[in-house]
Amino acid sequence: MTPVRRPIRALAGTAALIAMLTAGTATAQSFEISPEGPVVHGSPVAVVLSGVAPGQAVEISAERRFGHDAVWRSSARFTADGQGRVDLTANAPLSGDYAGVDAAGLFWSMQPTADALPGDWRSGEVRLRAQVGDRVVATGMTRLVGTLAAIAVEDIPGFPAARLYQAEGGGRRPVIVVLHGADGGTRASDRYGRKLAGLGYAVVGLPYYSADWGDYGPPKEFPDLPGSFIDIRIDQIGELRDWLRTRPDVDADRIALFGGSKGAEFALIAASQYDWLTAVVAFAPSDLVWEGWGLETVEAEGTRSSFSYGGEPLPFMPYVGFVEGLLAGPGNADLLKIHEDGRAAHPEREAAARIRVEDFPGAVMLVAGDADREWRSGQMARNVAASRAAAGRETVLLVYPQAGHDVGGDGWAPTAGEVTRGGGTVEANARAQADAWPRVLAFLERTLRPDER
Repeated sequence: MTPVRRPIRALAGTAALIAMLTAGTATAQSFEISPEGPVVHGSPVAVVLSGVAPGQAVEISAERRFGHDAVWRSSARFTADGQGRVDLTANAPLSGDYAGVDAAGLFWSMQPTADALPGDWRSGEVRLRAQVGDRVVATGMTRLVGTLAAIAVEDIPGFPAARLYQAEGGGRRPVIVVLHGADGGTRASDRYGRKLAGLGYAVVGLPYYSADWGDYGPPKEFPDLPGSFIDIRIDQIGELRDWLRTRPDVDADRIALFGGSKGAEFALIAASQYDWLTAVVAFAPSDLVWEGWGLETVEAEGTRSSFSYGGEPLPFMPYVGFVEGLLAGPGNADLLKIHEDGRAAHPEREAAARIRVEDFPGAVMLVAGDADREWRSGQMARNVAASRAAAGRETVLLVYPQAGHDVGGDGWAPTAGEVTRGGGTVEANARAQADAWPRVLAFLERTLRPDER
């Protein structure tokens, strides 16, 4: 019998070895992330988890540093396919922080946490983790950056806190002027300066306001900028063009304005005054010039304009209840009601306050949301588009029914931070951004570089 038992034992040992090898292969989970290395923020990132047992339940989470150095986190639960893979570009989660097939879902659906920020965490770094039950089976990382190009940044003389961003090398570049919203400062310049410069534009970050509420607010960030949003000078766009004409490395005959919210209001007013501008991109825009604000207006509500031109304040639409909302404290003012009540209370002032964007012969792109809770940007964008259509002017209109004020972005960053104040939903705002951003870039390319297409 011995000659028979030996082969059986050998076969049993071989089967056990094969089982061990197979089990080892099945547990070799890993993330496949493409493209490898840093990725320009807004460019698609493909994330695939492989090596999971077919049909296995797996949770994938993502974390990044965002905002005021906080850790933001999202997660979703999936079932691995027949090949033991979870592909975020093709598979919808069973549950979690987002729904539906969305390659960017884990990126925009993040929420802030109270976790301490790891000391080795770089800006834009997104860390991925896969868990089966309580066991971490794979980790991965990608990094979203403003640009892959080397960008030179220089101050612009005569324009406080303004900067010129350009990629190193190259010829004369068309210009994009970035205009911030009501928060003031350089946030918009910091967000878009390098990003747009990396696409081959000369980008000017043009701050024009830095809030100064005296003893009632934080210290003024930029002392040389106006501290009240009152009579902001539209003329500085013309003065900026004069300076740009002294630069042999930029093309001052091709200038686009790029602004959001009050920056969109600024941009559309400037376009109505300067027919030599090439194009305007306006996020969450206004069709009117609105009342200004500052310490001077606390006892004089309804008396000052946000903007001026040629040394004269522009006719404006007053608010109703702005000071009351201001005294209610940060985040407590109903900005939509303040704007809408003002418009309803002063119909006789609408014609004079209306921005005559139809006078601008260049191209205009408007991006807005109908769920905006700061002002009714969706309807105001339609008003601008209608006036321009009647005049035969080129206008691109994008209005997203479920999105709020926060439509300026690329859809790959967390959107939870602006929903409470600006309206919309985390999902609707992110998907509006993701849809609009490539169209914005195509619009800029078509209008600023028509001969290079």
